[in-house]
Amino acid sequence: MAGGVLAVWVFYLAPMLVQSMVGEFQELLVSQVALALFEIILFLFSLFLVLIPVSNALKEEGGVAQVELMLKAPVRPGDVLVGEFMGKTPIYGIFATIAAGLFTALLTPLGLSFVQTAVIILMAFLTCLGSFWVGTVVAAVARTTIGRTAKGKDIGKALAFILALPMVAVFYAMMNGSIFNLLLDPGTDGLVKTLLGLFPSSWAAEVIVAFARNPANIGAVGMLTATRVGGMLVFMAATLAIGWKVTDRAYSLEPASMGVTVVGPDGAFFKAVKRLGGGGSFGSLLVSSLKDYSRRMENLSQIGYILGLVVVINFTFVDDATGAQMMGLLMSTVMALFLCSEATIRGKEALFIYRKTPGGVARLMKAKLLQAWLFVIPVMVAIWGFSAWRFNLAFSVPFLMGMGNALLTAMANATMSMGLSFTNPAYTQKSTAYMINVQAIAFIVLGTMILPDIVLDMPWLQMPLAWAVGLVLLYTGYRKLSNME
Repeated sequence: MAGGVLAVWVFYLAPMLVQSMVGEFQELLVSQVALALFEIILFLFSLFLVLIPVSNALKEEGGVAQVELMLKAPVRPGDVLVGEFMGKTPIYGIFATIAAGLFTALLTPLGLSFVQTAVIILMAFLTCLGSFWVGTVVAAVARTTIGRTAKGKDIGKALAFILALPMVAVFYAMMNGSIFNLLLDPGTDGLVKTLLGLFPSSWAAEVIVAFARNPANIGAVGMLTATRVGGMLVFMAATLAIGWKVTDRAYSLEPASMGVTVVGPDGAFFKAVKRLGGGGSFGSLLVSSLKDYSRRMENLSQIGYILGLVVVINFTFVDDATGAQMMGLLMSTVMALFLCSEATIRGKEALFIYRKTPGGVARLMKAKLLQAWLFVIPVMVAIWGFSAWRFNLAFSVPFLMGMGNALLTAMANATMSMGLSFTNPAYTQKSTAYMINVQAIAFIVLGTMILPDIVLDMPWLQMPLAWAVGLVLLYTGYRKLSNME
């Protein structure tokens, strides 16, 4: 059944979906940037496949128990891992079938021979299976080392954001066309080919581009085809053998080294934060909350992803300072939601500590709100400074007044995020409430921008409206948390 569905995808659905893109794709294949661009795309795709098992291995619970089961099995750990990989091969083959279907659908109008089509499908399967096997071996090693610790699981959760940004950047650059202009430079094009040419994913790219330029004439590129396909087969066999041995060594009962955490005195930054919180117990709570947030790799990766996305969008789609500032306002609000939601994602049990403490709910919300402002304000200042530098704006009085208004609006939007995260608390990142909050805050912020500016034609009302909505949400969040059972 599954094979029939995949066959329908390769021979019917994929050609139908890409029919409108065939003309532009054929022009791309004969351009001088084709090889470098395909190498970038396939490298990122392979990296994505490698990190899927690694991320899953680090995030899963019971990693130590899995290691013990592997050691107790009456077979070598490498044999178990290879068997597990072979059992998942049909699932991995789905990714290869999707990739092969797209490439064959786009290349078929060029008049490829049956042999060329078969070679492209073979290269797609070898690329996907090789990437998954490398990821499986790395995941096995990670599970037996950093996967045993909470820090390792934190790294696993951060990998998704770390990997997503370069992929999104390449995708936006392709939509904008800037990547094509960049690769037209012979130096950049040559550098990409030199660096990525060492990876097996680039060998598949070379074969695809060569076939597109020599349709139905495999003899013209016979030597290149033989070396690249042969190299891929050798790579697959070598990684299989090496991974087998590495896995046997990775699974051992050697005691893990124990480290002792030494906490030093607060530096100048945290002392300033404590003074900002008024000193005393609340200042200590603010510092503790900020420290706890910043020591988690997952949290930092979310902030880095938002900042990176702001830079990417500004360089690919934004053409004026107003657009850059509006995009920064929206992204800083999403960042504030990540910051504020962290208090509820810990679970109800953590919130009950503050719920049962006199004045604990108000102190928690105040600390989280100040923490969000400490992140949002520098980000907005940096975005306005960047837009002034990029679009040659003078730091005049109107510019500084506009920046002040934007900072107050950003603080109001952070207040909205704070209120929404407690009004509709999400106790896990996989919960429906969390996804609803991420989407809802974007619509609420856009509403407070569009309603006064476009509908009412009163732009000056934007910031007061944002504060009004933010304070209402903050109050409802306070009531929700105070009455939580």
